[in-house]
Amino acid sequence: MFEVDTAKAVVLTDPAAAKVLRRWFDFLQERNNQHQGVATNGRAWRAELRRSAQPFGALTTGAFFHLNQLLSKIVGLKQSDTLALAMIAYVVAHAHSDEPKKSFAYQLGEKLNGSTPCLSRLRFDRLMAVRTPTELCSQLTRAVKLRGDSGVNIVSLADGILLWMREWQQREENQPVDSDPFKRFSVRWASEYLLTVEK
Repeated sequence: MFEVDTAKAVVLTDPAAAKVLRRWFDFLQERNNQHQGVATNGRAWRAELRRSAQPFGALTTGAFFHLNQLLSKIVGLKQSDTLALAMIAYVVAHAHSDEPKKSFAYQLGEKLNGSTPCLSRLRFDRLMAVRTPTELCSQLTRAVKLRGDSGVNIVSLADGILLWMREWQQREENQPVDSDPFKRFSVRWASEYLLTVEK
C-alpha cells in the first residue's frame, strides 16, 4: 500500500534526527555556545556557511562538521547523503526561522502578501526542473530567502534535499527509481505546493 501523506518525511523519519537538526539550527542563531567544551559563536558559523561556495563549499566549515557528527550517530549516511548534508547546511543557513507546522513545499505555495504564492508557479516549475546539485542549491536558497521572516520548515526542507540527492545519485548510476510515486521528490513537492496554491 502506498503512503500518500506527501508532507511526511521519507529520509529523516527518526524524530531524533529532526530534533538534532532543529537544535543545530538554533545553535547557529546564538553567539555564545559550547561545542566540545570550547566557546563557539554560532552566528560566525552561520556567516561562514553563507559565504561558502555552493553547493558543496559547506563541507569545509565547522557548522557542517558539527551537523555531520550529530546526524551520523542517528542516520546511516551514504556518500550522496553527506553531499546533501553540505547543501542542507548551506541552504538552511539562509533561513530566518524554523516554522515546522507545514511542509516546505506547502510553504512555497502560501500566499504571504495577499493573492500570489510565495514562490510563483514559474519559479516552482524551474525548481522542479533542476538537473544538477548546483542548480538545486541556487533555487532553494532563493526560495528560502523569499520566505524571509515567515521562516521555513527546516526538517521538511532537509528531507527534500536528501531525497533529491538520492534520486540524482540513482540517475547518475543508472539505477531504477522508487516504484512508489509518493516517495519521489517531484510528486511529493508538487502535491504539497499545489495543495496550497489551489486553495
